[in-house]
Amino acid sequence: MAARVRKSLGQRKATVKEVSQIAGVSTATVSRVLAGFDEVSDETRQRVLEAAKALNYQPNRNARNLRKNTTSKIGVIISDIQNPFFSSVVRGIEKLTIKKDYTIILGNSDEDPQREQKLITMLLEEGVAGMILVPTNANTESYQTLAGSGMPLVVIDRYLALPDLDMVLVNGAAGTEMAVDYLVRLGHSKIGYVGGMKHLSVMHEREQGYLAALQKHHLPYVDSYLRQGNNRQDGGCTAVNELLALPQPPTAILIANNLMTLGGLQAIHANGLEIPAQISLVGFDDMDWASSLHPPLTCVAQPAYEMGETAAAVLLDRIRNPHQAHQTVILDTHLVVRASCKDLNTQ
Repeated sequence: MAARVRKSLGQRKATVKEVSQIAGVSTATVSRVLAGFDEVSDETRQRVLEAAKALNYQPNRNARNLRKNTTSKIGVIISDIQNPFFSSVVRGIEKLTIKKDYTIILGNSDEDPQREQKLITMLLEEGVAGMILVPTNANTESYQTLAGSGMPLVVIDRYLALPDLDMVLVNGAAGTEMAVDYLVRLGHSKIGYVGGMKHLSVMHEREQGYLAALQKHHLPYVDSYLRQGNNRQDGGCTAVNELLALPQPPTAILIANNLMTLGGLQAIHANGLEIPAQISLVGFDDMDWASSLHPPLTCVAQPAYEMGETAAAVLLDRIRNPHQAHQTVILDTHLVVRASCKDLNTQ
């Protein structure tokens, strides 16, 4: 029967009325069954489900949401869609939201606060059930209205100093400190650092971890060893070129994100240097390509996928329980040791 019914429909979508006609029940009964209500007999429920399957009936989500006065859309705004870290975050968000029958509307702020505000306005007009946001800046005034609007909101990756806000963050300071600890154990004392945009809390924290590790190991702070990139590949390339051009260049370089690490690799190769024989390198973010490099890259790994999954869980919980206490979840980093760092103790 199913094949004959689908053939007669052609490419047209089946309607609730057609399901009701095949099942021999009212359209209201069909709606109750498909919505999961219990006040129908098992026999009736089975007839409706079989008819819907035969017709390949797909419920109209928008109409259903209007009837329930709810929405199944969640807004997600990330800061750089080209960064594979955020791709992993979005995959983690999707894993849970799809399972819970929510649809994601994804926006890319491109680190532009004005673009971000337009995206927030668009998502509010779209009537999303909640938002997950990677903020472009630490200016809390930009987000006070949104945070106080009652819209379920989870801020991820970057800290915002606002009360009554759910956040999912990573302990980046511990990650950079861990990387410096490792380089010091290998005998390095001249350790360069390429940071990102300092107005971002996550980059400030990573730089603080680098500085704390130098202090812990009684290593002098060398101003010329600290360079600021722009979170992008070109910025990493420029910063590493500057480090390599110093009269006494560092023996090891730690770079604060994956795109700048690519730029750093570009600069090292352009200068004809061999990793790790002539320069040691540690990146932040363990991307898929890191283990495919020659030599494979030592990285500070942060749980991007877990961050997305956790953020989705926190948001859905907030939607279900709007008056519960707000929470800040801080995830850990770990060091993935590969072959990009030289052990100077063996020389």
